[in-house]
Amino acid sequence: DLSTIYERAGRVHGRNGSITQIPILSMPNDDITHPIPDLTGYITEGQIFIDRQLHNKQIYPPINVLPSLSRLMKKAI
Repeated sequence: DLSTIYERAGRVHGRNGSITQIPILSMPNDDITHPIPDLTGYITEGQIFIDRQLHNKQIYPPINVLPSLSRLMKKAI
């Protein structure tokens, strides 16, 4: 499953350490309700939603904060 793939990323036998992973997903028709981005947001610490419409309006960075999410946000606010 996807979480197992993420957990194995960067693992080196006999060595300790960690890796920062930034999965970048592109869904057909920008569908964020697709199971892959939904599952990835659940597995990782959050998602940053890059909005094509904001980009087309030349708003940079084109981050749409409403559909973006973070597990750490509640502690920060």
